[in-house]
Amino acid sequence: MVFNVFENNGSVIKSTPTVEELENEEFEQTFNVLFITDTDHDELKKQLLNVSEIKEVTIEYVAFNDSTHQEETEQEVSTTVEDVKEADITETKKPVTSKSIRVNIERLDALMNLFEEMIIDRGHLEQLTHSIDHQDFKETVERMTRTSSELQNVILKMRMVAIDQVFNRFPRMVRSLSKELGKKIELEVTGADTELDRTVIDEIGDPLVHLIRNAIDHGVEMPEERVAKGKPETGKLFLKAYHSGNHVFVEIQDDGGGINKEKVLQKAIQNQVITAEDSNKLADSQIYELIMSSGFSTADQISDISGRGVGLDVVKNTIESLGGTIEIDSELNYGTTFSIKLPLTLSIITALLVKLDDEIFAIPLSSIMETAVIHKMKFIVRMAKKSLILEGKLFL
Repeated sequence: MVFNVFENNGSVIKSTPTVEELENEEFEQTFNVLFITDTDHDELKKQLLNVSEIKEVTIEYVAFNDSTHQEETEQEVSTTVEDVKEADITETKKPVTSKSIRVNIERLDALMNLFEEMIIDRGHLEQLTHSIDHQDFKETVERMTRTSSELQNVILKMRMVAIDQVFNRFPRMVRSLSKELGKKIELEVTGADTELDRTVIDEIGDPLVHLIRNAIDHGVEMPEERVAKGKPETGKLFLKAYHSGNHVFVEIQDDGGGINKEKVLQKAIQNQVITAEDSNKLADSQIYELIMSSGFSTADQISDISGRGVGLDVVKNTIESLGGTIEIDSELNYGTTFSIKLPLTLSIITALLVKLDDEIFAIPLSSIMETAVIHKMKFIVRMAKKSLILEGKLFL
C-alpha cells in the first residue's frame, strides 16, 4: 500500500531494503525510500500516514551534484566498454526485450472514460438499426459491438491488480498483534492471485485491516481459554479471495468464540438501535449485522487494537460505496466469518434496459435475480361502488 502511494505521486529510485525484501517481510520496523516527486511533502506525508501500519514518516530532501553524477556515469560507462573489449565473445546473444511497461493509473482512467463515451454512442447506433432498414449498416454495427466488447475486456484486464498487494502486509501484522496480545494465531491465506480493479484494491486495504484486527482482538480467545474449551492453543485465521461470476469474494474467518447474539441484542436495545419488540422478529443474520451500527460495541474494555482507525460501520460504508456488500455468519464458540462481495470493476456496469411508457430505465444486472416472460393477457377491473366494468389489455 505504501508503494502504491509512491507510484501515484512520482518515481521510486531505490529502497532499503529492496522491494522484494519488503514484500517478503525481511525487514525490521523501518525502511528507507529514495523518491522523486513534485508533490508537496506535507501532502505526501499525509497520504503515507493514512496507511494503517505506518506510524511515523520522516522526509528529507536530497540534492544531487550534476557534475559529480556525470563523472561517475562516464567512469561506469568507460569501465563497461573496457570489460567488453577484454572479454572473449564466442556467441551473439539476442537482446532482451521487456514484455511489460508501467502506465500511470490516470492514463488508464482517461482511456476508460473515452471508451465509456464510445459505448454510449454504440448504444445509440444499435437503436438506429431498428429504424433504418439497411443491411450493411446493421452488419457494421454488429462488428463494432463485437470489437468494442473485446476492447472492453482488454482495458479492464489492464486495470486488474492481484489482491496479493493487500494480502502481503497481513502475515507480519498478525504475528505482531498476536505477540502483543499474548495469543497464538496462525494465518492461512488462499487466493492471493485473485485480481481486482486497481480502484477497488486501493480502497479495500483499510477495511480488511480493521476486520483482521477485530478477529484477532475479539474473535480468537487466549490460549488457556481455548484449552479449557477443548480447542488447540493456536487459533486459526483464514483469509480467502476468489472469483464468482462478475464479483470477487473476500472472506475473513476465525475459529474463535463467535458472536453472542443475546449480548448483541441487549446492547442494541440499550443503545436504542432497535426496540425490544423488534428484537424478537430478527433473524440471526440481521442480529449479526447490528454490530456494524454506528458506535456499536460489545467489548467490556476499550482496545486500541481493533478500535484503531475505522469502525465496523465505516467498514460497511466503504464496502457499499464500492458497490459491494458484507455479510456476517457466526456460531458461538466456533468462530465468525465476514464475507465481502465486491464488483470486478467500477468503470463499466452491465445493465438491462427497460422501457416504461416514454421513459427508459437501466437496471444493473448484479441487482437482477431473475427475468421472466409474461404473455399479453386480458384483465377486468370491477368497481363495486360505481358498478363500472373496465376491460382492456395488460402489456408487461
